[in-house]
Amino acid sequence: MPTPAELMFEREFADLASVAEAMGWKLSGGQDLRFVLGVPAKDGTWLYVKCEADQYRTLPPVWRWCDENGGSVDADSMTAQGGQFFSTHQVICAPWNRLAYKTVDARGPHSDWTLGDWMSNSYTRQCTTLAAMATRVSVEAKITFTGRRG
Repeated sequence: MPTPAELMFEREFADLASVAEAMGWKLSGGQDLRFVLGVPAKDGTWLYVKCEADQYRTLPPVWRWCDENGGSVDADSMTAQGGQFFSTHQVICAPWNRLAYKTVDARGPHSDWTLGDWMSNSYTRQCTTLAAMATRVSVEAKITFTGRRG
C-alpha cells in the first residue's frame, strides 16, 4: 500500500512532467520519491537539481545541486550562485528546501525558520507543489543566476 508521501509525489510528479515538457526542461526519474531536473540558466548552460521527497508534505523536499544524471551532488562546479535564492551557503534558500534549515544541514542559512511550518512560511508563497518549486528554480536560473561556485 502506498504511503501518503508516495501518493502525493505521484500526483505532483505527473503535473511536473507536463510543465517540464511544455517548458523544454530536462526531467528524469520519478521513482523512489526522487527526480533530477535540468533548467536552462541565464548563461546558456543547464543547472541540475536532484529532488528527494521522502516524508513529503510533512517535510519539504531536499533540493541538491547535481550533475545531469543526479549522481554527483553539491560540488562547487554544479552549485549556482546569484541573489538570495542561490545563497552563498551553497543551498537553495527557500522554505520548501529542507537543506535551507540549519537544523537539517549545517550549511542551511535559516535557524529562524521552523521545518514543520514550511508551507505556512510567508517566503514559501505559492511554491507548495513540486511543479511550482521547479518553476521557481527555473525563473531564478534565468534572472538571478551569476555563475557557479567552482
